[in-house]
Amino acid sequence: MMTRIDRYFLLLLAGLVALSSWYNRDLQTVKDPAAKQVEKVIEQEVRTEKKVEKDIPDFAAIKEVGEKKSQFFAYMKLMIDEENERLAGIRQKIKSLREKPALHETEEQWLLDTAQAFRVDKALKVSDELYNDLLNRVDEIPVSLALVQAANESAWGTSRFAVEANNYFGQWCFTPGCGVIPGERPEGATYEVRKFSSPAESVRSYMFNLNTSHHYEGLRELRSKRKLVGQPVTGPILAHGLYAYSSRGVDYVEELIAMIESNDLLKYDLAAHADQY
Repeated sequence: MMTRIDRYFLLLLAGLVALSSWYNRDLQTVKDPAAKQVEKVIEQEVRTEKKVEKDIPDFAAIKEVGEKKSQFFAYMKLMIDEENERLAGIRQKIKSLREKPALHETEEQWLLDTAQAFRVDKALKVSDELYNDLLNRVDEIPVSLALVQAANESAWGTSRFAVEANNYFGQWCFTPGCGVIPGERPEGATYEVRKFSSPAESVRSYMFNLNTSHHYEGLRELRSKRKLVGQPVTGPILAHGLYAYSSRGVDYVEELIAMIESNDLLKYDLAAHADQY
């Protein structure tokens, strides 16, 4: 349940966003050095990656609405869970390093590389501020929120961009040839809808975007604030940090919240909170 302080913070956040650009998409290009650094950091982890991707269902061929939703959520949740587990593993390593009285040279380098990968401004030396900023960024995205954004942005896996580009979250890129050109792109515009090698790569990029872009600082602050006091981090709460994700602004956020409620997805976030506490 939201407190009065939560509501005040959200109203303030909405006002600030309204004064800023409404551009909603990931402004990375396929050749983004920070994104490449994330891959490097992840590859250095000793954790064994599970292979969750299966053949992509033909969602357009599923005519019964309830069945389409069920299959879509089941398919996407596997990849969302895996990416959240990966982020949790990196986060736990950061917290473990923070508890050590001194770091080995290789540990310090890993920490600084990770900070650079997640676009922490103060990534030049180890400090409490660096740890705080990094832990604010390396964290999980509520399953309910990721599921409804995927459904909303990909038309339940049936959009041209989902089918042709494995793009389930409407992310853009700006290097010629990096993606698929929208049919209704305004004259003079250069953006493309980013193409991914797999749906799992789309999920990873989406979470990286929310965890690093300045557009979603409010989302990260909401998440950090609730974790600090032991409250569940849920999709309906963090959705209020997504006013800049769509040009539809408040209407987009309200639609996401309604989708979470109507599809009974909050249970996933509450279960995750119960497991952690």
